[in-house]
Amino acid sequence: MKSRTGFTLIELLVVIAIIAILIGLLLPAVQKVRETAVNMTCQNNLHQIGLALHNYELANDRFPPGVNLPPDPTNGPFGWPPSPDPGRYYSLNMAILPFIEEGNIRTKLVDNVPNPQNVNCAGPNSVGAQAVKTYICPADAAMPAVAQYGTLYFGLSSYGGCSGTSATTTDGRSSLQNGMFYMNSAVRPQDVTDGLSNTFMYGERSRLGYQGSGSASALGGWAWVNQYAQEDNTMNTSQPMQALYVNINHFGSQHQGGATSNFLFADGSVKAIHKTINIVVYQRLSTRAGGEVVDASSY
Repeated sequence: MKSRTGFTLIELLVVIAIIAILIGLLLPAVQKVRETAVNMTCQNNLHQIGLALHNYELANDRFPPGVNLPPDPTNGPFGWPPSPDPGRYYSLNMAILPFIEEGNIRTKLVDNVPNPQNVNCAGPNSVGAQAVKTYICPADAAMPAVAQYGTLYFGLSSYGGCSGTSATTTDGRSSLQNGMFYMNSAVRPQDVTDGLSNTFMYGERSRLGYQGSGSASALGGWAWVNQYAQEDNTMNTSQPMQALYVNINHFGSQHQGGATSNFLFADGSVKAIHKTINIVVYQRLSTRAGGEVVDASSY
């Protein structure tokens, strides 16, 4: 009787089929582990931002403004509070850099002249063009760390402060200014009468589906060094969360295919909020002193 020296064709096909089945079973598990790791990184970023904001408040007796922009008699901004830090031009994400161990970047940034981005972002190697790891959500594959606008280069951020329920505007007279951060805001913990655990402080937004253009929104609205545009530093709840890029002023993400977005609450906790959250509950969570009672089971 002859001994066998190899597999028959049928045996080989059976082995290949078994391997294919095992791979099919394994891939979803690997993907789930990857999504969990990405979500943990994003939530950790927001935790770090939360610690930075509270350490800033301890040092300054207030949270940083959404943007600190000294008023100009001719050009405004109009209808906003006076700048809490007179003579300085800086953004929310610039303000907390020293508190996320990026103080070396902050000390190099010019903030005592109008249009400081012309200095801070003048080239791909400029200080304002640096990528800050804490400011990038790894779930947003469409978000570059650095982008160019004209001759300027900006480091970008996936995260921004909550400005409340009003749509973003340059005119403070049409804004309720009821969130944690807005133009020249100077909110203190005691001003959050709805409760720190019931108030959005920071969140993320999605760049998926963004159509590039020659406008300022070509940066995705997330230049952490831009001290002029609120949309570079804050988002609002005037519209529901967006899984796809619709407007740079709205929260959203690519977590779980856009189903959830991570939010930092004013007490420092971070929670994933589903995009189907009731709009009334969503907006109540975005105001600091609306007098509403929000049941945690509703989100």
